[in-house]
Amino acid sequence: MGGTPEFTPISEQPLTPELPPRPSYAQRIQRAHDLADRYSSAAELLRFYARLAFHQQHIFESLAASEVRDETWTLHLELILPLFPDFVRSLTEISPAPLRDRAAELASADIAEQTHVLTEFWNNGFAQDSLTTAAADRFLSLAFLQPYSEWLAQPASNSSGAPGQSTCPVCGSEPICAVLRDRGHGAGRSLVCSLCMYEWSFLRVVCPACGEERFESLPVFTSQEMPHVRIDACDTCHHYINTIDMTKDGLAVPVVDELAAVSLDLWAAENHYQKLTANIAGI
Repeated sequence: MGGTPEFTPISEQPLTPELPPRPSYAQRIQRAHDLADRYSSAAELLRFYARLAFHQQHIFESLAASEVRDETWTLHLELILPLFPDFVRSLTEISPAPLRDRAAELASADIAEQTHVLTEFWNNGFAQDSLTTAAADRFLSLAFLQPYSEWLAQPASNSSGAPGQSTCPVCGSEPICAVLRDRGHGAGRSLVCSLCMYEWSFLRVVCPACGEERFESLPVFTSQEMPHVRIDACDTCHHYINTIDMTKDGLAVPVVDELAAVSLDLWAAENHYQKLTANIAGI
């Protein structure tokens, strides 16, 4: 019955398997609507994100349809600036007042100001506590540059990378969340980039903020409300990261389920833990 089966020698096999591709914008939007119906505490935020992701999808598809293909990590202003005014203008229709006003200003601003806002964010390493970037400008820049960054990172499929690397191997940004997936005889852990959404394998019991490895210093907190999302904290540096356990909910879309975990974030703040990286909502 058939020929002799072929096996890949152990020496040629990857140390960890390739991870799933990034969820599409359609998947993110649908998941946001699904979770909004399930979690009232995060419903408003999730519905806002679903509308935002719709406009981000347009940016991504516009870039994907272009004939430009440059895999270097560069801010191609000549490519993205023509897309910026319409994007921020679209956000005036869905955003709360302070953000809506700034979006309207940037939509009609001259090219010099638009360039300054985007390059300031890009060159500052995407720091959430940057003293030179206002909160509204950070949000608008991040929302616009996320699909651009995903487009730049598109040739790189999610893979193992360096198991101990705590920042994104593609763009150098910090992770927005961790993910647990079935792997071999247990659950493997990976991190998801806060900017380009690249996912890479990471050591299971290590703090991505300070490298702490002692099990007793790395508490895990869960809630009955969201049993598939947990807080992985560190009592050494007092940082934490939300972890999406896909062994408990295989339909989860990590970046969206992380947004839905508002109650966990509030609990962590009350207990003096600091989030490793703020999400798109600044939480």
